[in-house]
Amino acid sequence: MDGSELENPTSRSSSQKSSRRSSSRRSQKSAGQHSLTGAQEKRSKSKSSRQKHLVIDDKEAKKGKKHDHKIDVADERSNFLGYEVYAGKLILQKKNRSASDNNQLPSNGKADAIDARLTSKALIWGSSVLLLEDVVSVSYNSGVKHFTLHAYSTKKSLFKKTCRVQKDFCFIASTLDEAILWVTCFAEQSIYVNLLPRLGASSINQDSENPLSESLFDQPPIKCKSPQRVLVILNPRSGHGRSSKVFHEKAEPIFKLAGFQMEVVKTTHAGHAKSLVSTFDFSACPDGIVCVGGDGIVNEVLNGLLIRSDRAEAVSIPVGIIPAGSDNSLVWTVLGVRDPISASLLIVKGGFTALDILAVEWVQSGQIHFGSTVSYYGFVSDATSMNWNIFLRQRRWP
Repeated sequence: MDGSELENPTSRSSSQKSSRRSSSRRSQKSAGQHSLTGAQEKRSKSKSSRQKHLVIDDKEAKKGKKHDHKIDVADERSNFLGYEVYAGKLILQKKNRSASDNNQLPSNGKADAIDARLTSKALIWGSSVLLLEDVVSVSYNSGVKHFTLHAYSTKKSLFKKTCRVQKDFCFIASTLDEAILWVTCFAEQSIYVNLLPRLGASSINQDSENPLSESLFDQPPIKCKSPQRVLVILNPRSGHGRSSKVFHEKAEPIFKLAGFQMEVVKTTHAGHAKSLVSTFDFSACPDGIVCVGGDGIVNEVLNGLLIRSDRAEAVSIPVGIIPAGSDNSLVWTVLGVRDPISASLLIVKGGFTALDILAVEWVQSGQIHFGSTVSYYGFVSDATSMNWNIFLRQRRWP
């Protein structure tokens, strides 16, 4: 032994203790590191397993949501579809099916037939909904099991603008009696029914299971509203000369589908509509007047009605508007539509909106002029002339 060790024995013991403590700490630290890494691995495994479970649960939830949505399409919107009128089985005819098969069920008719119900606001079959406000009329041939709905449904264009497109839906009922019940229920919802004559026996297959007497179809078995008789006043110069095209291509086909009987009069000069309405015999067209053009033609018609001797009766005549002019502010303000197709549908449905009329009397002459949107005197012409003078100054002295 060295002398230093003999002189200070406690230093050796203390150094041994410190070395033992440091080694124990290192072992504890290494063991702690192993335990931490194991816990992290366990946590990562449990986390990945939970994520897998969550992904599986999300997929199952999405599947369940999709399944519920397919089942409850009509139930979720039941509050907006009114009360039920009639329910049964219908088959939507495919476009590639020939006309001779319209009165005959397909070979797998039970598989193609779907549950359908008619409410006070819509026709629902499967997951499809057709609003009755978009339906113009129903065509039905006596003695067959199919009927056709003529509708103008809304559709979004490429620029996310809504427009209306004509669509025809041909449905086949299970029996002839059910077809008549379907069409009768549509007629009860104030939809015009176009009753067509019975097709020839050679062009359709007669229903042997439900034979009906020939006398049943001698008279129309369905009570529907009578065709409307209206006076159409068209200003051919409105909308830079496009009003005639708008009427004949967009409004007139809808009126014909709805069974309207129209007397079309084209104005030839300013004030023509006013003089025509002030002397017209409305017994020939008692169901209303349709104005095709801008706000000017509507103003003339209103003034013509209000200067009649029978003004109390004249103001009760409905006035419809087909926007076809350069300024269609009145129809947009009153009805909230701008396109001619939507305006035509509102006229076909027969809804009424009250309109306030203002009167301006000239003191010197005692003449009264009626208006619906605005009345002005001199201001517009003065403002226009001022703008024109400013424009000329800018061109002359830039």
